[in-house]
Amino acid sequence: MRTRPGVTLIEVSIAALITAMTSAAVFSIVLSGLVSHEKADKRELAAMAIKRASQSLSNYVSAVPSESAYTPVAGGKWAASATAGWSLRGNTGGGVTHDISSLLNGTELQVPGQTCAAGNAYCFFTYTVVDYDCGLGTANTAWACKRVTFNLRYAD
Repeated sequence: MRTRPGVTLIEVSIAALITAMTSAAVFSIVLSGLVSHEKADKRELAAMAIKRASQSLSNYVSAVPSESAYTPVAGGKWAASATAGWSLRGNTGGGVTHDISSLLNGTELQVPGQTCAAGNAYCFFTYTVVDYDCGLGTANTAWACKRVTFNLRYAD
């Protein structure tokens, strides 16, 4: 039997298989990195939304904000809130939940095809205000101290 220089079909098949497996692994890592980066961007946007809402609520205690969407109006109601009454209205029980989901509509945090609102399983932004006696000597806890807790759900 005479030997010829070259490669056999089996050698070519094994080389193609190794190349395909390596390519699939590299593409998997790249795709995973892109998805992870997108999720991190949305987490950052959510944190910024909470920070902005917190700063807007503090304006009802100390100053008037410059943006119309966050301007306190007569009665202290936040224009972004769907909840009636003062934006820092709470109670000593389970608190009062205020819906500010409208701030998410039109952002990357909104689930496509869904209007963000309290009660929506996919997209909402609320905060709960609980009144508590912090020892300031006032008998009316509604005017004493407030604890605010934010709750935000957005598209992943």
